[in-house]
Amino acid sequence: MSTTATAELAVQTERRDTPRTPILRAVLLRQETWLLAVVVVIAVIASVRNPNFMNPDNLVEILRGSVIYFIMGCGAALLVIGGGLDFSVGAIFTISALVGTSLISQGVPIVVGILAALAVGALAGVVNHLIVTYWHVPPIIATLGTFFIALGLSALITGGNDVVPLPADFMKLGQGSVLFVPNVIWYGLIVGALFYLVLERTRFGINVRAVGGNRQAAVGNGLRVVRIDLVLYVLAGVTAAIAGMIYSARVGAGQVEAGGSSVTLVVVTGVLIGGVSLLGGLGSITGVAVGAVLLSVIDNALIVAQIPPQYNNVVVGAILVGAVAVDHLRRKQLYKPR
Repeated sequence: MSTTATAELAVQTERRDTPRTPILRAVLLRQETWLLAVVVVIAVIASVRNPNFMNPDNLVEILRGSVIYFIMGCGAALLVIGGGLDFSVGAIFTISALVGTSLISQGVPIVVGILAALAVGALAGVVNHLIVTYWHVPPIIATLGTFFIALGLSALITGGNDVVPLPADFMKLGQGSVLFVPNVIWYGLIVGALFYLVLERTRFGINVRAVGGNRQAAVGNGLRVVRIDLVLYVLAGVTAAIAGMIYSARVGAGQVEAGGSSVTLVVVTGVLIGGVSLLGGLGSITGVAVGAVLLSVIDNALIVAQIPPQYNNVVVGAILVGAVAVDHLRRKQLYKPR
């Protein structure tokens, strides 16, 4: 691809992501802004009902609870920004963790078990890509199919039983802390920083936005769209596998019932709430982070306020509808003629 064509795509991408409005209005239009406002409002309400909500230990627990969804959301968000979609991440989360923990429980070195789990996640991503790209199956159908296949294989691998016990050294990875900060939070920060740099500071990130924003234009400008799609599906699978192993280390078991449809829906919801557009091209890792924290805050606030957990789905559903509506308005503003 020529330097001129790359620069043109970069300019087009920048225009799609930058509202043609004054700075203050631009800030107000960002999804992260109103999400943070919602987080603050919920925190204040929860604190009024139960002052323990603002306890430092509880705040750490909120962050710890958001990490799994955030890590999975990083890979899923990059894929959606690039114009793809993956509903199999919850099942990849499960099968990768079961493969990794099964090996570790049988005496295989921890590093080897973790790498095996990541390989399973990457393989699942490759399979999704092949089905979507070469069989021309719509992403939502293709990944729903692999979702059920992966869940079925998960049950076959372990006979429907959880993988226990696990070595203490492995569990320390999920239960320990460094500088008084839980390891799982450090993992989230590291993964988030890497994905932020990839999306915002690399040529690959620019190309991802270009493919998601206008696939035909990207092809016409010489971008290797098929290769980009492959990398994105693999990253979505690998981040699901990373989250699965972190979760297993934290709870001390490879759980057959962990993951599944509930995790998939929460991850997709967090990504959309965080400002990633289903139409592709738009979104940020910081928005995904705020979306994950918001979901964790809602879940924790309902528990602390002793509100029945059934209301969780009602609140999350309402916020999701609002997020999609805001995305529609935002795209209208971005593409409004000068």
